[in-house]
Amino acid sequence: MTNGHPIRAEEFELFALGVFPGEESASIQAHIDSCPECARKLAEARGRIALLALAAPEQNPPAVVKQRLLEKVRAEKSSTIAPARVRETRPSAPWWNTVWAPAAVALAIATVFLWISDRRLDQQLQQIQQATRTYQAQTEHAQALVSVLAAQDTVTVKLDATPAMPKAWGSVKYNPRMGMMCYTADLPEPPPDKVYQMWAVPMTGNPVSAGVFMPAAAHNGQMLAKVPTGMDCKWFCVTVEPKGGKSAPTGPKVLVGTL
Repeated sequence: MTNGHPIRAEEFELFALGVFPGEESASIQAHIDSCPECARKLAEARGRIALLALAAPEQNPPAVVKQRLLEKVRAEKSSTIAPARVRETRPSAPWWNTVWAPAAVALAIATVFLWISDRRLDQQLQQIQQATRTYQAQTEHAQALVSVLAAQDTVTVKLDATPAMPKAWGSVKYNPRMGMMCYTADLPEPPPDKVYQMWAVPMTGNPVSAGVFMPAAAHNGQMLAKVPTGMDCKWFCVTVEPKGGKSAPTGPKVLVGTL
């Protein structure tokens, strides 16, 4: 018995095929009649067996099988020596049970193993696809970062601390031709529900967000951001904003750098 149920999850196909002994089968059936969960599992098992049966190719038995069947039927009709009492107490099982029952059990077991293997393969495939996407993203990020850092027209801007955070520091590397900037900053943990947000301030127009970040991300390397191509910036700054960032600076400036 498993968790109050007389049959394990992997045995429902076997029960649906009728391979359990009479008394045990009756006990299990009585439980299933009063247990919606087991009734549902039995219905699903029967559905899987039905689908498998429909998928199996039709087989034509050899002629000798038909001949033996006819001989057995004639022999049973002419037999009168078995006492009626014996027939009532020990009814003979249909002859096909000796052939189809073991085959059905083997088929059900094979179906369960194939189903489990298929699920494992799907999980492994999903993990490989996720790892591939992560690797591609990391590779593209590294290539873009190298391009910005290696370009001769990339300019470096030092970010100075403000009185709001006097021990902070940072730097920005900006390439207007590529419309890319990367930056790094050493900052303490922001207040709860707050993040740091980098801004590029053009000569004319509103500040452009270069993304939000947390100190741990900045310590792991330089953050990379896409900004409008050819934008002529006059200065850069980092502000403290609500989690998720804002479309325009609202919080205090903690780092500022002039181009």
